Amino acid sequence: MSPSRPKLSPRAIEYLLSVLRRSRGKGYARQYEIVEDLGVSKPTASLMVKKLRCVGYLRVEGEKIMLSEMGEKLVWELIRRHGIIESALFELGLSREGACRLAWRIVQEIPAEDVERIWIKLGSPESCPCGYRIPSIHKGASMEEVEPCIAFRAGRRTVRS
Repeated sequence: MSPSRPKLSPRAIEYLLSVLRRSRGKGYARQYEIVEDLGVSKPTASLMVKKLRCVGYLRVEGEKIMLSEMGEKLVWELIRRHGIIESALFELGLSREGACRLAWRIVQEIPAEDVERIWIKLGSPESCPCGYRIPSIHKGASMEEVEPCIAFRAGRRTVRS
């Protein structure tokens, strides 16, 4: 991660991923959707949305919550890093769900150049062990084509086959 970028908690990352998922098709998320996704109270969601807006990752227009340009770039990078780290952890013997959960917790801890070396050592996989596409290092596709792997939330998400 960029040294000038504030490190986010795994929970803050989940908020950004929720906004990404809920923005599909309509271009924005609503607070009640985030509350539903993450199982948090409205005041808790409101506080985190405000925090993420203040650091520049979200835009809020009325009741519409969207990733900012900076937020999209960060989410793109996080999803790529996650897929690579998850793949490495799975190769080391962790379950898919365990590798997914741990990868999201450490995604910001491993320097970008090391993540890329890991990706090369793994044979440049195109998808994570759960079947989600690992985005290209160069952002070429739209955010609509990027889907985060959250297999660790087994009750809410299934592994792709």
